[in-house]
Amino acid sequence: MSVQKGPLPGLPRHFVVCLGILVLLGGCSGEKEYVETPVFPVSGNVTVRGEPAYGAYVLLHPVGDVGLTKGNKPFARVGEDGVFNVTTYDTSDGAPAGEYKVTVIWPENPEARGPSTDRLRGRYATPDKSVLKVTVEESNPKLPTWELE
Repeated sequence: MSVQKGPLPGLPRHFVVCLGILVLLGGCSGEKEYVETPVFPVSGNVTVRGEPAYGAYVLLHPVGDVGLTKGNKPFARVGEDGVFNVTTYDTSDGAPAGEYKVTVIWPENPEARGPSTDRLRGRYATPDKSVLKVTVEESNPKLPTWELE
């Protein structure tokens, strides 16, 4: 059996090819490279007939370009006290400045691991149906309280 010599004297060709592949793969970090749009802390309060909407999901849908990648939307989950803190990249980091339509879905069972009926019967479930709008500004981290029916 003869060993095919590679471009480096004394090393088999397949060894040199494998070494080259490893060097190329070593340059790949596996992390996605993207630029995060600056976000500003944003919090608010959701109540329904005066009671905290515990477990409700709040989603901010950009009106126009706020610098987010397609499909990425700021969101929050309402706590037991009715307060929510918006997340875009990291927990409670906020949202990019701009205008948003807001949707709210309040599951019948906030602890459910699967689908649960919306207590708001879909009235605020889509940007087309929802009347909720907000402008996120660097200078104003507090959103208005939303009293829903």
